[in-house]
Amino acid sequence: MKKTLAALAVLGAFAGSAAAADVTLYGVVDQALNYTYTDVTGFNGAKKVDGQNTFEMGSGINAGSRFGLKGVEDLGNGYKVGFKLENAVSTDDGTLGQGGRLFGREAALTVYGPFGELAFGRMGGIASAAGTYDLLGYVDAFDGGDNAVYGFASSSRCDNMVTYASPRLAGLQLVAQYSFKTDTTVEKPEGQIEGHSTAERYASVGLSGEYGPAQFAVGYELTKYSTLERKSNYEPDDGQLVFVGGNYDFGVAKLFAEAQYFAGQKDVFGIDDFKTAVSNYGLTTEKNWKGYGLHLGTIVPVAEGELTVGAYYVDAKAEDLYDDTNAKAADYDADYYGLAARYTYPLSQRTTVYVGGGYAEATVDSNKAGNEDAKAKIGNVYLGLTHTF
Repeated sequence: MKKTLAALAVLGAFAGSAAAADVTLYGVVDQALNYTYTDVTGFNGAKKVDGQNTFEMGSGINAGSRFGLKGVEDLGNGYKVGFKLENAVSTDDGTLGQGGRLFGREAALTVYGPFGELAFGRMGGIASAAGTYDLLGYVDAFDGGDNAVYGFASSSRCDNMVTYASPRLAGLQLVAQYSFKTDTTVEKPEGQIEGHSTAERYASVGLSGEYGPAQFAVGYELTKYSTLERKSNYEPDDGQLVFVGGNYDFGVAKLFAEAQYFAGQKDVFGIDDFKTAVSNYGLTTEKNWKGYGLHLGTIVPVAEGELTVGAYYVDAKAEDLYDDTNAKAADYDADYYGLAARYTYPLSQRTTVYVGGGYAEATVDSNKAGNEDAKAKIGNVYLGLTHTF
């Protein structure tokens, strides 16, 4: 809904700015009831989470709850300047997200022209399932998994980002990104200097194609970890991610397929107990996690709504492990399976009711004799309502 800044002044934050051009105030409020079952067993067979059942109110299950401001000024001669300020909000308790940032989902100033788009600020990477320049919507039926079901390696939003998007020519569009420092919050090691090797940096390049019912995307991401994370005997490999896939709309169904390869990734499967699986055993790894993932999905029109189904498989390995004495240790092997389904039904142009659920199971093989494998199982069902404004 279009609003003038006179209307926005009611919010209090932008009082006195009514002389500016048209600004759009927009947002999403997504609320659901969510039941989740979780069972996690550690390497030694001890239960970390023993068949926990949780029934709760959740926010952002179908679409991330958010509010934002955006606007554009026409400079003439085919050039424009625009901005987008957007933040997450947990509508079940009213708290803001994204590490305490006021506009953590996206905060960008963009120049538009015959050359394409040039954006500066905080925004999502091409494999983040977040923001203006995300490409996963071309290759993933859920555009980055369904809540607890995903398991793929992915990027995130980055601070200090520059993004270039070319005009779409012959159906093709190029996107290139670079972040001088991915995260400026206190969680990162102190002493990082923006644009310097002491800071974690990010770069990506992606290509998408649109040809009637057929679409595709391919991309590469590189994460340069901070040199402050170097160990005494080695420097960890950089994080890398390659993905390729697409979708085809047959009318009766839209089919999606994606394959990815990753290396040097610190996290696997998005399960906290597996993220620290290596360090929990007093081990460090030079290469972190590497492996591949496969996804098949579909979106099918059903009774004026849409049914989305997606399956995920990931095979990963942590190589070049060292114990506390810098002695070589055996590798960790891991795999992941996930299946999710969601049905959405539009009650109006701005309000949608949805129901869905999924199940995922992951295993990390123990590399120590006598220890059991680490396993995690998670399942959930939910019912909710999404309203946009």
